This record gives sequence, structure tokens and C-alpha cells, in this order.
Amino acid sequence: MNKNNGSRSDKVASEIKKVVSEYLIRGGLKSSEGVNPLMIVVTDVVVSSCLRHAKIFVSSISDDLNSDVCRDYLERHSSQIRKTIGSSMKLKFVPEVRFLTDTSREKAQRIEDILNAPSFKLR
Repeated sequence: MNKNNGSRSDKVASEIKKVVSEYLIRGGLKSSEGVNPLMIVVTDVVVSSCLRHAKIFVSSISDDLNSDVCRDYLERHSSQIRKTIGSSMKLKFVPEVRFLTDTSREKAQRIEDILNAPSFKLR
């Protein structure tokens, strides 16, 4: 997440997260390629300071659906999603969007596994 609380890029990122999340929930994209858009969660959005580029982090809420597959599915539909952002927000330029897999859940699980390992001892 951006560090500059209250900056224009933070506000735009927050609005993009809301717009894309609602678009997925309301059925803007149809289920295809084994991907149900209702199983995709937008976890974070980072917008460049010039407001021309947005990184949208996504994850799957289903254990049966790989987050990388979700990311690839959204990348294939990025022009449609970008058009939705443009029609929903008042921006001079609609940011180029790039979808990335959010790996924070996997990292948290790895840390938990290490802490729960029998060989781990607090000193």
C-alpha cells in the first residue's frame, strides 16, 4: 500500500479497488476458462504518483482456484476492466492496469508453519 496517507494516488487506488471489486461481484465478467469471477478478491491497488499506472493485487478465495490463474484471467480482460474504471471515475487519464498475484496469505502461512515447527524455540 502507498505510504503517503491522503495522497491523490491513494484516493485513486482506493476508488479503483472499489470499482473493480464491484464489477467482479456484479457479474461484469462471465465465468469462463474454469474461473468464476466471484471467487476473485482485489486485495490491494497501488497507483503511480503520475496516476497513469495501477497495479491491482488479486487473490482467490477458493482453494480449488489458483491465484495465478485468476491473475491471467483478469489480464486477458484488462481492457474491459480499464473501460469500466474509466466510465466510473472522473480522471484525466485512465491508468494502465496490471494484475499481480497477492502472495501475502502464502507468506503468512509459511511464517506460521515455521513458528509451529517442533524445531523452533524462542530464546
